[in-house]
Amino acid sequence: MSRKFREFDMYPYVREILRRRFPASKGWIIKERERRNGYEPDYIVERRRANKIERHIFEVKREPKAREEHVRQVNRYARYLSGPNVEIKSKNLIYPAGADVSDLPPDIRALKLRKFKVMDRSSKSKKKSQKKKSQKGHTPRRNSAKRRRNWNAIL
Repeated sequence: MSRKFREFDMYPYVREILRRRFPASKGWIIKERERRNGYEPDYIVERRRANKIERHIFEVKREPKAREEHVRQVNRYARYLSGPNVEIKSKNLIYPAGADVSDLPPDIRALKLRKFKVMDRSSKSKKKSQKKKSQKGHTPRRNSAKRRRNWNAIL
């Protein structure tokens, strides 16, 4: 998606990816947080095995760069969600493609969504300048002129 997007727009794609990675047939349950509460991660994937609960924590961010506060947030969730019979298998941050995740510690995994891409400021300015150059000799199409359809391409 090249247009601007919100973090909320990423959630359906994240859920689809999580369902593929953690199938219900193997006992995995995907819990999505209620959007009002800020003390839970966006997704918790868990299953029971004998007397233990295995959990994976997923937090979605639309930021172009991983920050220290994201790491603290995921670690805080892991601390709150762990217990005597609960094992935190992984801590994950999900970013759009193009995000800089080089500062993340090794115990936190970064996943990138290809469907969404972060645009850095330098590429935006380049695109604008290229657009202005290409439109110098261009005359705009009149609104009244309708485009012809190529029915062979549609059928």
